[in-house]
Amino acid sequence: MAQSAERGGVARTFYILAIAILLGFIAYIGRGVLIPFVIAGFLCFLIYTLKDNVQRTPFIGKYIPNTLSFMLAFALIGGGVVLFVEIVKSNVETLLDTWPSYEVRLRALFDDALDWIRTSNIIPAAALGGVEQIQQSAIDLIRPVLSQAASSLTGLTSNFLTFITVFLYLVFMLIERGRIFRKINLLGADESQRAAINETISDIGALVRQYITVKTISNLVTASISFVIMLVIGIQFAGFWALLIFILNYIPIFGAASAITLPVMLALVQPDGGGVKMALTALVFLIGAEQVMSNGIEPRLVGRTLNLSPLVVLFSLSVWGSLWGFAGLLLSVPITVTVMLILTQFRATRPIAIMLSDDGKIADIKHPEPAA
Repeated sequence: MAQSAERGGVARTFYILAIAILLGFIAYIGRGVLIPFVIAGFLCFLIYTLKDNVQRTPFIGKYIPNTLSFMLAFALIGGGVVLFVEIVKSNVETLLDTWPSYEVRLRALFDDALDWIRTSNIIPAAALGGVEQIQQSAIDLIRPVLSQAASSLTGLTSNFLTFITVFLYLVFMLIERGRIFRKINLLGADESQRAAINETISDIGALVRQYITVKTISNLVTASISFVIMLVIGIQFAGFWALLIFILNYIPIFGAASAITLPVMLALVQPDGGGVKMALTALVFLIGAEQVMSNGIEPRLVGRTLNLSPLVVLFSLSVWGSLWGFAGLLLSVPITVTVMLILTQFRATRPIAIMLSDDGKIADIKHPEPAA
């Protein structure tokens, strides 16, 4: 009996692993179809979350009709996307046009560094030629890399077909949302299973909406503070960098570091007043603003609710980033939370959910399976 149970456990583990690999393969080969669909679902969550917040507005929220709330939320999200595209395109083009002046400043900084190395005798004189060659190669490489990144970014924001696809998915999701949930509910064999399905879907929706709401507000506050800091310091393209800080902060762990690095590097080579002093000042204040929000305020609002292990967050970033690129990085946390909540509802997969969680405490099964 014990051997039979052990074999059954090994077989179940093998099946679960095989299914996970198969789903990962499908997600990779079908990313061109699945990414617009998942992005539309993410935007649908945003619209419903914003609609609920509009209706909870003090004094006037309860008087706003449901349809008008949807229209306001849809207009705000659509306007935000259009504004994001226009800011990215205009700033990237301007940065490329003004890059020669930044390159002059960068070469001057490298020359100063080489002069200091020569006078301090840190590197043997015979090796200085190699250092100068590396410096020249690095500077010559920046322009093509910057141009390629700019073309990729502008291509992403100007891909008309992708925007149309996401828009159509989003419209039909909003129209058929009620019918989709009713059909999912009918998958239950009896009333208790249907109630369990409804409760699980409700839990997933509540957690993801709370995460999106708190993360959006936190990112907005961080980006606004960073914008003021960069404006006071005098960093060029402050609005563009603030927008990137807002977007990249949706990516856990790496997003904040990447968002801060870019304006600090620009401050180092900025022609008008740039240099080490400006870069260090920007680094200290931007990190301070980021740390206050990410380690002080945000965990109190969302960290305990998600109950995801930091190691799992890092692993999910690697997995979804490898499968879906930048879209996977943005959506990794909501997808992982959804998967964990679904896994908690089946006895065979509850151990996996426990390993994914932060403290090992997961939700009870809504509809206990009959004992074998």
